[in-house]
Amino acid sequence: MSQHSGGMGQTAPIVIAGGGIGGLACALALAQRQFPVLLLEQAHEFGEIGLGLQVAPNALHVLDALGVGDQARHQALLIERMRLCDGVTGEQILDIACDESFRQRYGNPYAVAHRADIHGALLQACRALPHIMLRNSARVAGYINTEHGVTVQLADGSQLQAAALIGADGVHSAIRRQMLDDGPPRGCGALIYRASIPAAQMPRQHQHPWPTLWVGPGAHIIYYPVRDWSMFNFGATVVTGQTEADESSDAAPAEALAHFPDWVEAPLTVMRVPAAFKRYVIRQREPVERWCDGAVTLLGDAAHAMVQYIAQGAAMALEDALCLARAAEEVRSQQTHSGANQAGSGGHALFDTAFALYQQRRLPRATRVQLSAFAMDTLLHARGPARLARNDIFAGRSQAENLARLDWLYAPQNYVTI
Repeated sequence: MSQHSGGMGQTAPIVIAGGGIGGLACALALAQRQFPVLLLEQAHEFGEIGLGLQVAPNALHVLDALGVGDQARHQALLIERMRLCDGVTGEQILDIACDESFRQRYGNPYAVAHRADIHGALLQACRALPHIMLRNSARVAGYINTEHGVTVQLADGSQLQAAALIGADGVHSAIRRQMLDDGPPRGCGALIYRASIPAAQMPRQHQHPWPTLWVGPGAHIIYYPVRDWSMFNFGATVVTGQTEADESSDAAPAEALAHFPDWVEAPLTVMRVPAAFKRYVIRQREPVERWCDGAVTLLGDAAHAMVQYIAQGAAMALEDALCLARAAEEVRSQQTHSGANQAGSGGHALFDTAFALYQQRRLPRATRVQLSAFAMDTLLHARGPARLARNDIFAGRSQAENLARLDWLYAPQNYVTI
């Protein structure tokens, strides 16, 4: 890696811990700006755990900026609408058309995809760039800030010298644990039952080119097609008050169905198809004021893990990645033009400043999305009179009113469009 230079005296690579969507996007964005990157993935091979992924316009903006937007759209399904139905009465209470006017308003469509397809597009792009080195079976356990950069400590006892360290190591981030010492991510009191359903087994009346979201007292169900209609992603979320359980465990259909005793038949018809579910505790992080420690910073779930109720976790990691890379590019340019830091600790000073700028630009938006996602718990899972009030609010909104409430979320950010 030493033959690649990011300028300003940088000879050691930027180390990124974590080879998920956020880590790969960050590696790609940095390498495209001539920063040398070493990406470390703790698993034995690169891959993405998970099933479906909703790819909102703001996520597609970043994928476009990284040069993989066309591939992502080719492998995804561009949806026609977003529907919200009451799980108790069966009535439709919200229908947002994702038509041409939607695409013109936000500059991109709304898509759904298999998570591995988006991950694969980023991985392929990373493998094509000489400034990126990918390494498997390497788990970052900690770090030491030094005068000239960062000493990265691996779980096997070895060490690496880096110009900077980016913790894209997920909700259980070891880098966050050292930096903030704020304990493990907390369960939010809800479980999710996930499954993939082959298209041949999916009831024909539920095979629609859009996500269908059913909401009811203390629970919701969502399903949509992925992988060129070859399978459907299914998820059923239940508010139980339970905050601790195995990270992933098998669950029988009877267990999942027991949480939906008073629901209409339509969503339960889909829920009866899978022979088994994977059960997960939904976890999140409380917003914090600091993501940085000198030339070390956090990205994606390590910085701002959130509940999935507005389907923005991956989008926020993508936005983080591009914002961080552009902040580094901006600071490098400023230091080059000023003639500062020509020797010794130049790379370290660059990333101290760049990461502080990245945090300044990203923290307010990521925090707003975190809080907004958790607030959706009140709307999606409303009971009694609150459920009726929610339905009345949604049913009374026009398409224009619905889109006006989404502008802040789906419109591209300045650091994406520059």
